[in-house]
Amino acid sequence: MTLFKQIALLVTLGFLLITGILLANNFQQNARFLQGQMQTTAQDMATTLGIAISNLPGGDDPATLETLFNAVFDSGYYSLIELIGVDGRVIQSKGQRIQVEGVPQWFIDALPLQPAQGVTTVMKGWSQLGRLRVVLHPGYFYGSLYRALIDTLKWFALLFLVSILLLWLLLHALLRPLQRVREQADALSQNRFILQEPVPRTRELKSVVEAMNRLSQRMQTLFDEQQRNLDRYNRLLYRDEGSGLGNRRYLLEQLRQTESEASAFHGCLCVIRIAHFEQQREYLGYPWADRLLRELGELLRATHAGVHAEKPSRLGDQEFAFLIEGDEEAAVEMLAALFHKLRALPALHGVDTELWPVAAVVRLGQGRLGDWLAAADYALSRAESRGAWAIELGGHEQFHLPQGRQAWRGWLEAMITQRRLFLVSQAALTANGQVRQQELLIRAYDEEQQVVPASAFMPMAAGLGLALDIDRLVFEMIREGRCSDVDAPLAVNLSAAFFEAAEGQRDFDELMRHCREQQVVLCAEASHHVLLHHPLMRERLARRIADQGHRFGIDNLDPALPLDLLKQTGFSYAKINVRTLAGDSDGELAASYPSLKAMTDALGIELIVVGVDSEALYRQLLDIGVEVMQGDWLSHPQQSP
Repeated sequence: MTLFKQIALLVTLGFLLITGILLANNFQQNARFLQGQMQTTAQDMATTLGIAISNLPGGDDPATLETLFNAVFDSGYYSLIELIGVDGRVIQSKGQRIQVEGVPQWFIDALPLQPAQGVTTVMKGWSQLGRLRVVLHPGYFYGSLYRALIDTLKWFALLFLVSILLLWLLLHALLRPLQRVREQADALSQNRFILQEPVPRTRELKSVVEAMNRLSQRMQTLFDEQQRNLDRYNRLLYRDEGSGLGNRRYLLEQLRQTESEASAFHGCLCVIRIAHFEQQREYLGYPWADRLLRELGELLRATHAGVHAEKPSRLGDQEFAFLIEGDEEAAVEMLAALFHKLRALPALHGVDTELWPVAAVVRLGQGRLGDWLAAADYALSRAESRGAWAIELGGHEQFHLPQGRQAWRGWLEAMITQRRLFLVSQAALTANGQVRQQELLIRAYDEEQQVVPASAFMPMAAGLGLALDIDRLVFEMIREGRCSDVDAPLAVNLSAAFFEAAEGQRDFDELMRHCREQQVVLCAEASHHVLLHHPLMRERLARRIADQGHRFGIDNLDPALPLDLLKQTGFSYAKINVRTLAGDSDGELAASYPSLKAMTDALGIELIVVGVDSEALYRQLLDIGVEVMQGDWLSHPQQSP
């Protein structure tokens, strides 16, 4: 029961009690007053009528008495008038049955009035004619009392309604700060920190509001402090001060993440080498070199703004690299556009033409980090042998896949229409072995019936505009076979194309409804990079997922990217690759984990570490307090039915 209802009930009981007391007291006084007035009126009428009869010439004449009795009786105020002789004989009598109109019987029964009567002796000269008795009709007095009751009740009802209305307005005004306190508490649960201003003047409410404001400020301070610590640590660990880009460590960790089975990145590694940079730096000086690095860093950041690419990094004095989602053709086109802009850098004006860039593109498919770097280095060497502005492709595919965009398009369209894709699932486990969720991964078969991971065909699907079709097919396959026999929540990764087009939203909503009907929790997730670049769709999707009772998460959480995303959207969990936590190649976990864990705990976000592929990493994660993990060492992907 609300506070208003409780106070309204108390006020109602008070009104009823006061009304009852006042009515009872008023009725007692009115009844006594009316009873006395009725008695006086009856006696006065008896005396007056007796004198009139005494003065009549024929006082005992029945006709004369009848006329006189009728004159008095017709007023309607009397119920009985009778003249009784000395011998007890009724000389004249006139009466009527008591009838009270307009007054309910329960009122008459509840308030009985004693009959008011007046008695007088009628004389005829010096002799006594008889005794006259007049009984007053109580109907008029009952009517007066009943009307007084109704009027009183109307006034009390009006006062009661006005009081309740004033009470509601007063409570609405006084409790508005409490409503804002509730909004503050809800905002804290959604990782938003708001202050209530102005502070109410009521002492009790003021203390509550000030306490909530202090709590919000404290939570905001804790979050900001943790974020500053992480940002400071990441700048020291992952940032190249000369160019403002990521450093070699940052790029290697991005590449290690792509090695993971759970990686959502599908694309290419692009490496740019500035030939003869060291010689020109010795000749033109370090200030010129620093200027060139800053301009090149700004160019790379501007080129990557708004595209599906990871933060560019500086590998060494003269090498820069970045990851880009898409196939080799898209990467070459982007590098060609970048080279065209690079020619116009102010730092290169008047510089010897010996200074020129070359580039290598390596597709990140099946393979390991060392193979990719070796392929990139070999491709750079070939590009340098070709001359300035050359771009070389490196690496080789282990699968029998189509060659050329048209062949790829036909292969992908056939794979989608003929549904040659299948799903595998990998469990995320707690430290005690409980399955927290089952992540669904997509696979295909090549011409030799080898299993092809998504990293081998998703870049080309994205480049050909077919990534959303694959997403929708995954939604359909989940509805058909995965929501009927599972106990753990199902995790599905959403591509960048899903956030860029509206076609897949209806299919995703149907998937959420289907999972809810099957009493299965759906965990929808997308990479940190994708969520960061689609804020509007991210917030809309978060509300829809929450309304359906499902969970929304971040995949591939990157501490080097802005972490404000964690408190902007009500995420339920965040996945971070174990390679991101590894500070060095020796596998030691980075010191930033405690700050990251404290931040996610404060925001109510569950942290899941993925890519756990060895017992040593598993033991280290247990030692630092990781509660949920996922990786090949814990659970190999299993084909879904």
